[in-house]
Amino acid sequence: MWGIGRQYAQLLTAHGIRTAWELSHVSEVWARKYLGGVVGWRLVQELRGQPCQGLQPSEEGTLARQSISCSRSFGQRLTAFEDLWGAVSTYLSRAAEKLRAQGDQAHLLTVFVSQDRYDTSVPPPYTRSATLTLPGGPTNDTLRLLAYGRRLLEKIYQPDRRYVKAGVVLDGLEPPGRGLQLRLFDSASTATITVPDARVQQLMHCMDTLNHRFGRGTVRPAAAVAQAGQLTPWQGNSQYRSPAYTTRLTDLLLVG
Repeated sequence: MWGIGRQYAQLLTAHGIRTAWELSHVSEVWARKYLGGVVGWRLVQELRGQPCQGLQPSEEGTLARQSISCSRSFGQRLTAFEDLWGAVSTYLSRAAEKLRAQGDQAHLLTVFVSQDRYDTSVPPPYTRSATLTLPGGPTNDTLRLLAYGRRLLEKIYQPDRRYVKAGVVLDGLEPPGRGLQLRLFDSASTATITVPDARVQQLMHCMDTLNHRFGRGTVRPAAAVAQAGQLTPWQGNSQYRSPAYTTRLTDLLLVG
């Protein structure tokens, strides 16, 4: 039982309390005296089914993330910039979708790419990254994030390297409508604020709705779409993935 260690167990046994059910029947005065004051009384209340220390859920019923990241290892090593950008644009789109689902906007965008650190022919550093404080204030607009993400990738990309992984991180999350965080020498009159376009917001809403209804990736950036009949070059190896026995009819176990 959480909160009951060796010493408390000996104390409880000495008072004839050997089970959680027996402990739940002690008085508040007894719990405060022998189980560490308020903490002990809360433990007794929890045993009685009265929650005392709940989580702080977000609107979706889960803890709000302080940052959002999305990264994957590639199924093959990539050298071409456009192939690498296809992966980064896919991950950034997914991260932006999570950001909107949480109801937040991001101040900071980080893009990173990695090489194989076990390849002795590859000189360090094995991972390079670039971070940008988004001009015009925070956003959850996929189109804006993609524009800045491509610039960051151009800064860290090296044509003579073979990359095995890439990813993005969104930081500085806050709800829309909060006051603009100014820099040290900025003022409210000189700060440039990008006001969200209602049409862009509607576009993002439609895109999220379609992807939720018809499956992730139904609507995605053109950079993340491979040529007809071809797999995306950054797609990971999934031939050894465990079957979805309980959620997919085709993976249902058959007993002969």
